[in-house]
Amino acid sequence: MTKYTVGVYKAYKNSGNLRFHKKGTKKSWKHYFIEIDEYDEDEYSFGSEWVSSIKAVILKRKQLYKKTFYCTDCESVFTQYVKKNQNECDECPNGCENDE
Repeated sequence: MTKYTVGVYKAYKNSGNLRFHKKGTKKSWKHYFIEIDEYDEDEYSFGSEWVSSIKAVILKRKQLYKKTFYCTDCESVFTQYVKKNQNECDECPNGCENDE
């Protein structure tokens, strides 16, 4: 199983099922990720875990963002998870070959 970081945010710990946090609760870092099965890529699951502040900084640098791309060969629009400043995708999911 491969984990892809979707977000790292501060959240209230032990706040219960309330809409707002209880007084006296402290904020901690929470890591949200998508776990993809290596053998069957169609199966994936969303998960979260509490992490330390040092690990949160490291995970934030590896965070992926969902962006929309356009393929000029097959003229289709698709979404893909890429790093923050990446403006080009690696490959088209339809299998098009770019001659660049």
